[in-house]
Amino acid sequence: MPTMNLRKLILAVVLTIFSVTSNPFEAKADHCAGGELVYEWIADSTYRFILKFYRDCNGIDAYATQNLCMYDSCSTFSSSVVMNKWTGNLPDGRPNGSPVAAGCSGYPTKCESTSSAIPGYREWWYTTVVQLPSRCTKWKFAIWISARNYSLNIPGGNLYLETTFNNQIAQGNSSPYFSIKPVPYACINQATTYNNGAIDPNGDSLSTEILNPLTGSSCITAPTPLLLTPAQVPPLSIPSNPFQTNNTFVTNAVTGNLSFTPAVIGPGTVTVRTKEYRNGTLIGSIMRDVQVQVLACSSVVPTVNPILSTIVGGNYSLNRVNGCAGQTLDFCYEIRSTDTGAILIADDNHIFSIPNATINYTNQISDSIRGCFSWTPTVADSGLKNLIITVKDSTCRPPGILLYQTFTLPIYIWPVTKAVKDTTICKNQTAYLNVTGGGNFLWSVLPGGSPITSLSNPNIANPIATPGLTTTYVVTSTINPYCQRNKDTVIVNMIDGPGFTQLKDTLTCPAHNLKLNLGVVKQPGTTYKFKWKPATYLNSDTIEGPTCIPANNITYTVEISSSLNNCKSFDTVFVDVLDGYVLHNVDTAVCEGSVINTRVTGDNRYTFLWSSTTPGVFSNVNDMAPIITPSPVGKDKYIINATHPNCPGKDSIAEFDIEVQPQPTVTLGNDKSLCEGDTTRLQAYVFPSTYPFDLNWTPGSSLNNATILLPIFTAKQTTTLTLTASTSAGCTAQDSVKITVFPADFITVTGDSIICPGEKVPLSVKGNGIKSFRWYPDFGISSTTVTNPVATPLNTQQYFVYAVDTNSCYDTGRVKIIVKPAGRLFLPDSIRIYPGESYQMDPSGNCTYFAWFPPLGLSRADISNPVAKPIVNTKYIVNATTESGCTTTDSITILVSDESILDMPNAFAPGSANGKFKIIRRGDATLKNFVIYNRWGVKVFETADIDKGWDGTYNGEPQPLGVYVYTIDAINANGKRFTKQGNVTLIR
Repeated sequence: MPTMNLRKLILAVVLTIFSVTSNPFEAKADHCAGGELVYEWIADSTYRFILKFYRDCNGIDAYATQNLCMYDSCSTFSSSVVMNKWTGNLPDGRPNGSPVAAGCSGYPTKCESTSSAIPGYREWWYTTVVQLPSRCTKWKFAIWISARNYSLNIPGGNLYLETTFNNQIAQGNSSPYFSIKPVPYACINQATTYNNGAIDPNGDSLSTEILNPLTGSSCITAPTPLLLTPAQVPPLSIPSNPFQTNNTFVTNAVTGNLSFTPAVIGPGTVTVRTKEYRNGTLIGSIMRDVQVQVLACSSVVPTVNPILSTIVGGNYSLNRVNGCAGQTLDFCYEIRSTDTGAILIADDNHIFSIPNATINYTNQISDSIRGCFSWTPTVADSGLKNLIITVKDSTCRPPGILLYQTFTLPIYIWPVTKAVKDTTICKNQTAYLNVTGGGNFLWSVLPGGSPITSLSNPNIANPIATPGLTTTYVVTSTINPYCQRNKDTVIVNMIDGPGFTQLKDTLTCPAHNLKLNLGVVKQPGTTYKFKWKPATYLNSDTIEGPTCIPANNITYTVEISSSLNNCKSFDTVFVDVLDGYVLHNVDTAVCEGSVINTRVTGDNRYTFLWSSTTPGVFSNVNDMAPIITPSPVGKDKYIINATHPNCPGKDSIAEFDIEVQPQPTVTLGNDKSLCEGDTTRLQAYVFPSTYPFDLNWTPGSSLNNATILLPIFTAKQTTTLTLTASTSAGCTAQDSVKITVFPADFITVTGDSIICPGEKVPLSVKGNGIKSFRWYPDFGISSTTVTNPVATPLNTQQYFVYAVDTNSCYDTGRVKIIVKPAGRLFLPDSIRIYPGESYQMDPSGNCTYFAWFPPLGLSRADISNPVAKPIVNTKYIVNATTESGCTTTDSITILVSDESILDMPNAFAPGSANGKFKIIRRGDATLKNFVIYNRWGVKVFETADIDKGWDGTYNGEPQPLGVYVYTIDAINANGKRFTKQGNVTLIR
């Protein structure tokens, strides 16, 4: 490469590093590049917690202490404790606070020179010992440190780390830890693999996942996820694009490999959580928060591949090296770069992950390295181990950063194939076999035992063995034939129980005694025990030969044991109990000539015999359910008898009654006719007359009793009556008779009226087939024998007409004539009125409606009491009508005077009903003067108001008794002057 181009490249790289480590907005307090919180168990509930903090040398100094937050989710306990810096050297011999990820020699980092453009980091450990107050399924311990380094994918904030564990089911556990130190560097657009090297000291299973970086600010507040930088293409996301990798970020949960191709220059923050599982149960987790520095560099990524021809004691399959417990595994692997100028240096984590293994590297500091691995794993080493190989290219190209690549070489150690221990079973028992260590198991048997078919499945790890004799089973793990200990044997020994004679299934009858006898072959000095199940129907369930009295089918199982050994003998016997039979026919009645189908269910192993108390006929007396033709009328018994040779003296008998009922004959007389309302007793004949048939007339509404032979019929309408005679068995007969009913309302009468006295009413009678008729009573009627007489009753009267038709049926009609009261009206003959006066009519009587004539001078002419004010003498005639329409007439003469009349009393008494002395007048008049004088000539009263009078006082004082003089001066309605004087006596 020309010198000028090389200088430009160096300058570009230096500027890139400066840009990603010297953000112009970065506060000097930023110094958190990453960290992890782990713990180790000391004793009981005492733990040592270790914070591994990776400080950016460009930031402030590491804090002297850190604060550890503790939370107990079981009892809501929370507390905090101070963590101090680790004293002395770290476990690897370096002083606390030593640099990590140093640059090439001659290229100092920020940790060595503040003027360096190469970032540098120091590893600081803090520790504390904590005794927990209790055990809990989820303890959480957290650290928050101010403040994070500048990062492209998150906004900043505090560094937050946590670890969890379950010391209720995993007491004595220490956490996993990371054996590979940060901070990783990667070249832009170059595929990179990084592994934190998680190791579990307890051999538990580990699983790795990516989290959203968290931030926290105190022990009493929950952490919050940091918002990933927005407006990225493609968008940042967890877990496929935590920082910009164009969604190439892949996490291998088993190996812990983080594979990605960075797409943007600068620092990106990644949070890794490793979970710890024991027997499939989560028991804790740790977290590492670390920055990945992406540089503008270019490096050839080396490859690491096992050399298959070098594998001894195992093989390579499923992308892993497979070995066997207790068997030495040797293999070599090649680390090669296509860049012939590469200076590779290899290292690995076997000191942590596989401490008993040896690895030798040859050709270090070249472009091709060989590593050779040798290990004799123990049974405790079974399972998956991850050999993490770190390859460093020390070519030290600009800007002087050593680039690392991590490679994971999985090594799986197969455990020793181990079957269950030899076992002993009794005859007819099963043995549950099991094998561990290996896979794709294949079982076989050694000669002299039961065949391989005695296993439920010869191709599984846990078959069930049911041998008929002592058998040796061999199991082979076929998945790892290179393992020397991939095979094991298990012997299933067979011993017998007590000998006996097997019982035979037997047939018996319900409630019949049955003896069960096992015939045990007894050994001298040996005690035998028996247990029958169920104990139902047995006289004892613990003896050798119990007696059974069964009611239903039953299967007995007997268990025979002895003091000779623990094996038992078993037998079963089925006791088949004849089901018996059930006669379903109940006592019944049938009509004469009918047949009966018997209904019997039961065990056809019986012998059946039918009989009866009378000569009934059976289709077959030996059938279980024959057809019966019963004997003539009457009730008889029919009997079934069942027998079986296994049931001596246990005959079974059932019976039912059959009543044969006669078929009736019903006869009614000829059809009849009646007038409506007439009654007649019906005539009927039912044979045989001596049998108590059930009788029913229909319709029965016109009968006094519809259930007797000779009911009384009331004629209402033409009806066809049917008489039905029946028995309880349904033997039925019937006959009918028609009764024609002639109507009794064959006449129609009219003439109902309301009249006034003296009025006439025409009557009428009509009808079909009228033979004769007569009206009654015979007064107030023009004729009693004509169809249309005229009635003139004086009072309210009913007239009846009695008629007979051509069917000799009678009918009666009625007419009611109501005679209302005559109209009555009373008025005076005449009255007199004076000028200006009027008269209100007030007739008495029973009238309601009025008509006055002439209407002149009346207020109204259509009311009972109009006001009359004629100007001349007038005679008024009134025509009046009652509410019933009866009318009457009366009249009144009103005399009209020409002049008004003025008059005076001759005495008055003040304070009485006539307490004032005033003018008495009829007609209109105008008063000019009314004066009263006492006997001394003193004027005691004067007025021009004709309606006023003297109250017997003067100036408010009562005047004495005596005679007083008055004078009147007035003009009447005609304008004529009227004067008067006189005396009046005042009395008290």
